[in-house]
Amino acid sequence: MTRPRPRIPAPAPIERASRCAWREASRAKLDPGEQGALAALSRWIEEPDRPYAILHGRHPSRRAVVAAHLVRAQQEGTAYAAHLVPIGPDLKLERDILALLTSRLLAGCGGGPPRWLRMRIAKEHLRVGPTDDDPSLLLAITDVEEAEPLVSWPGLFAAVGPRVKVLATVEGDDAAAHAWLQRLGFDPARTRIHPLPVRPWPAPGDPTKLLATTGAASAELLGLLSVAYGRLREDEIATALGAPIESALAGIEPLVTAIEGTYAFRSNAARREVEERLDRDARDASIRRLLSLPPDEYPCAYARAHLEQAAAPLQAFAALVTEEHLARWMARPEAYLGFVADLERVRRHAVEALASGHEAAALAVRAALVEASVNSCARREDHDAPVGVELIDREKRIADERDQARALIALGSAMTAGPARAEVLAWAEDATRRIPEADFRGDAFLSLAEIVGGEARYAFAREALAAFRTTENAEDRAHQMLFMAKELPPEEGITVAREAFRSLRDGAGDPGRAEIFVSDFPRAVAEALWPDAEALPAPARAQVLAALARALGDPERVRTAFAALEQHPDPYNLDQHWRVTQLVPFLDASEARRAAALAPQFGERAAELVEELIPRLIALGDPAEDLLEALPEASRVRALARSLPFAAEPARLRARIDEVVRKAEPLERYGLFFDVGPWFAATGDSDAMLAWIATLSDAHHQVALGFLARHDPAHAPELTRRALSLALRLGAGEPDRLLELLPLARHFPAEGAIAAIGLLLDALAGDYRDAALAGDGVSLVKLAPLIAAIAGDDGLSGAAREVVQVAAWFP
Repeated sequence: MTRPRPRIPAPAPIERASRCAWREASRAKLDPGEQGALAALSRWIEEPDRPYAILHGRHPSRRAVVAAHLVRAQQEGTAYAAHLVPIGPDLKLERDILALLTSRLLAGCGGGPPRWLRMRIAKEHLRVGPTDDDPSLLLAITDVEEAEPLVSWPGLFAAVGPRVKVLATVEGDDAAAHAWLQRLGFDPARTRIHPLPVRPWPAPGDPTKLLATTGAASAELLGLLSVAYGRLREDEIATALGAPIESALAGIEPLVTAIEGTYAFRSNAARREVEERLDRDARDASIRRLLSLPPDEYPCAYARAHLEQAAAPLQAFAALVTEEHLARWMARPEAYLGFVADLERVRRHAVEALASGHEAAALAVRAALVEASVNSCARREDHDAPVGVELIDREKRIADERDQARALIALGSAMTAGPARAEVLAWAEDATRRIPEADFRGDAFLSLAEIVGGEARYAFAREALAAFRTTENAEDRAHQMLFMAKELPPEEGITVAREAFRSLRDGAGDPGRAEIFVSDFPRAVAEALWPDAEALPAPARAQVLAALARALGDPERVRTAFAALEQHPDPYNLDQHWRVTQLVPFLDASEARRAAALAPQFGERAAELVEELIPRLIALGDPAEDLLEALPEASRVRALARSLPFAAEPARLRARIDEVVRKAEPLERYGLFFDVGPWFAATGDSDAMLAWIATLSDAHHQVALGFLARHDPAHAPELTRRALSLALRLGAGEPDRLLELLPLARHFPAEGAIAAIGLLLDALAGDYRDAALAGDGVSLVKLAPLIAAIAGDDGLSGAAREVVQVAAWFP
């Protein structure tokens, strides 16, 4: 079936609602009190330092009428491009308000996800404002309370350009108007607040009098319209009432307006007056009638809104994150854009519910992964076009088994041992076996081997080895085999490593590069392979012996390896300093001095080797002052910091480092902060380090606090709390700040952890599914420690189950 392309700008119901509100408001004549309010707003338009205004009054004050007259007056001039955004029927939900804002401000936009539209509206058209060639902008948003609590005003107006004016009309007194300032993001110091006098209901339009004289059918119709979102079609009303609409309309025509076969209240004030007079039973009965309509009609678009208004339990929202609900939306003009708007709100409710139950974690993850999957299905070949304008394509597989496996392994590895963890790892194994690329399949099996014990570890390692043996490039295959040797039982590891050595020695590649893989061999494997390494040609022999000697830590083997490195210098290979460096912790004093003598041949890397040697010499009783003095200042400070664990007088050494750092320029101090941090913070002196960067920004401090928390265990909880508070304050647009802190999630305070996961799941949902599972940005792999901290094993297991179920839904 061919479906219409979803387009957010001015869908028919929204355009219809806007036309209706404009017609009703602009044809009304203003009374003296309303004319006075209009004159005050006209003066506000001329105030350059007041971008915001609120017009308030109790119903039936005609706030929207005054706003419409202001817009019309500005449209008749040339100074302002004025737009009315009338909240009412069809405009109570966030997606609808965004749609109308988009159609008014982004006339050339072809659609997009709600968060993308928020960003475009806020950044490009409100915060920057019109260009010099365009008129100034006036945006009049009427009856904002009609959208409460179904719209979390997303800070669209927190910062507006110098040629932007925003008017909001609200019901209530002066206190109610002030309460709206923070919600809308208006700066109180730059907001003009105007009261509007109450006027009597027009005869015969007083809802109270009409309700007192109307019949039962008419009362039922008014009750139905008062709780409905959007305009109801005639056939929907007839179905809900069980009778034709004509008899129910008799006598209440002054309250109801009919447009293109749809019905709604003529004004928000009248609707609210009727709704407030409904008793609970009548209200609930009207809502039940609406929600019993065919599920692909009214309930599809507004079930979520009714659940929110009723403060329904979280599990009631789970029905909106299903394949059936997506199918209903896909049959509507809004298509998956309406579905994604539901997902965003469900995820928000699930995150809020995390404070009282672990089961909410699974629904939050499900909503995020489903949205990311929809993004993947809607991906365009033209990547410059906004996501959300192309028909969803579920015929083409997403096929991200590798990323599923990585996410499941990360979630499982964060769990404690038990049946639930075993189930998650079984799902991970199944996903791993379905990875088509042998190298990636081997990587996943290796990851499984690293987190299980006993025979299972060896079984996964053998699976990984079998996958790596199919690698076509002989050198890559040999290196992968060497890497696997440490995961196998010692006897098998020795056999595999010797096979790899033979392959490299016989021409498969540079045998010296084996050093990268053998330095962390188990002792038994390193011992057995020593003769094989000694048989390698020079200089590969020196390289591999040095790596094995580090694994063994035996003084005699270290002496042999170091002598080989001295005997086979490679002045054209500056990386050789690393081979000497890895032996430094095992050198005696004379060998360390000889190593220092080798340093100049490594050119610009010489200082790095000397920095490593100085702490070793100090630990052996040699103060190494001659080497210290020869180093550049930054290298000297790093060397001194590394020496702190071995210093005879650590306090004196700390003072020496502190003196050097304080003399540096602020940003230079910031660099030195991270150079000396691991050793300085380990002494518990984090406050002294923070004093070094006291004059820098909050962003610098947030990074520094997180860094210190990783190296100062005694103060990690407090440092983490401070870092998290700053990261959350710096905004949702920088998720990397939160990602850096996730390894410390166990120290997050509960409220901060929930705020963090809300922001991060929002970022995850906005990506494609493969990235959401295991990408470089926000992904489930990175969120595992945070889910563990908030919801424990139940949350991790629930998240893993959603990885599997969403992958089955969107294969």
